[in-house]
Amino acid sequence: MEFEWGITLSYMQSWRVKEYVRLLVIGKPVDHYKLLPWMCAAIVRANLDSRAFVEFNGCRFKRMFVAFGACLNEFILGYRKMLFIDGTHLSGSYEGSMLVATTLDTNGHIFDVAYAVVGRETKGMGCGS
Repeated sequence: MEFEWGITLSYMQSWRVKEYVRLLVIGKPVDHYKLLPWMCAAIVRANLDSRAFVEFNGCRFKRMFVAFGACLNEFILGYRKMLFIDGTHLSGSYEGSMLVATTLDTNGHIFDVAYAVVGRETKGMGCGS
């Protein structure tokens, strides 16, 4: 940068500029949640028999579920009637867990049926509370 433009930047200045440009291009992570209802509606509109919904608790994300129609129909018509559920914790700006429902096809390969993202647990979310 110094050779081409005659400017000397420290590492911290470069990092701040990169983060600022990322914010301009991608936007704030909190603003991405505002697009979820539109995305769910687009999934249902574009894919026959699909199920997609998102729930908010006031303005706070609660949960989202997506199952594409083709995956549901394949599961109903030709796959073993056994679902395996797995999840992973999300880190960074997006706290919560992503859950996936899968099954095995006739060749023993994994086939995704549905996806869900749930917000992080709080004290009031447990079964006994």
